[in-house]
Amino acid sequence: MFNRILAKLAKQRNMSPHIGALINIYQTTAIMYAPMTLIGVATTLYGLWGAELIKEYFPWFTVWHLLGGMVAFILVMMVFFYKIIIPSIVAFSVQQTYKHRNPMAADLQNILKNQNAMFGELKNIKERLAELEESKS
Repeated sequence: MFNRILAKLAKQRNMSPHIGALINIYQTTAIMYAPMTLIGVATTLYGLWGAELIKEYFPWFTVWHLLGGMVAFILVMMVFFYKIIIPSIVAFSVQQTYKHRNPMAADLQNILKNQNAMFGELKNIKERLAELEESKS
């Protein structure tokens, strides 16, 4: 019973590409405004109450240290995403693209079918040539 429920949940539907297009555009543009939002929130919190708390333990800490730390954090996360997360996303996307209405996958299957037929014909031609050469000898 549980396996049937999981199988139904795992089954995906072929949908319109418009939802995916909107999500893709949103994700692409998020790259531009997400770091600025993060830095804006951090500096606001620092200005409101963070400065007093931080200066109790680190009296030398300024807003420039905060901004530098945020930029460094963003750069480290960018490297982490480039090295680990993006390859995983691409692998999943390729798997999904191959599975759902991919015309290239259908073309590839046709090409492989035609290639196997041609190899069969070439094998027959080779065998006939070998027979002809044996009969001439």
